Parts: sequence; structure tokens; C-alpha cells
Amino acid sequence: MATYKIGELSKKIGLSTDSIRFYETKKLIQPSFRADNNYRYYSEEALKRLLFIQRCRALDLSLKEIETLITLEQQPQQDCHAVNEIIDLHLAHVEKKLAELHKFQQELQQLRQFCNTQNTVDQCQILKQLEAQ
Repeated sequence: MATYKIGELSKKIGLSTDSIRFYETKKLIQPSFRADNNYRYYSEEALKRLLFIQRCRALDLSLKEIETLITLEQQPQQDCHAVNEIIDLHLAHVEKKLAELHKFQQELQQLRQFCNTQNTVDQCQILKQLEAQ
């Protein structure tokens, strides 16, 4: 079975060594062993776990959500309702965030319409609108 030093693991998956150490302190991964030179060596299992964490973070899942998913993953016979619930809650959170971003976009577009000419900053209608709000 392949083992990786932290630097090798970092290069292989594109995570910083600090991130790998952080996930280790959170007990989401652990080194297979420490050599006499005190280097940590990580297994293929740690590599797979880090890829899992990386994908979860790319979906903006929180560390708590990731920890829960990992815990659930370690109970393979359990019903996957809990996994679905985590994803459903996160999806609702993302939908709320999207609605907020859409609202921000509309507000910014409205602000931008206040200034269609070249003015000086002291005549800037966008700044005047922001001050009035």
C-alpha cells in the first residue's frame, strides 16, 4: 500500500500542508505512522478522505457537516436518511444565499443606473444614494 509524506500528499491533491495538518488536528484524518525522523506518513485511505473533504468544501459544506458525513460513512448499514437530511438542509441554505445574492445584484444594478455620465466624485449619484439609504 502506498504511503505519502505530507508534502507529497499536498502536491498530489492540491491542499496546503497547513490544511492537511488542520484536518488532522480535527481528527478527520490521521497519519498511518510516524517514522524515526518524526515525518508523518499517510495512507491511501487518508488520501481518499482528504479528497472527500475537498469535494465537500468545494460544495461549501461546513466542517461540522463534513464531520457528520464522515461519522455516518463509518456506519454503512445505517439508513441514509441522515445524509439526505444534511444535504437537504445545505441545499436550502444555498438557495437562501442565492436569493440574497440576486437581491444584491438587483440593488447594485439600480445603483448603477444613477450614474450614466462622467462626473466628479463630489457629484457622484451612486455615493449620494448610498449616503441616503
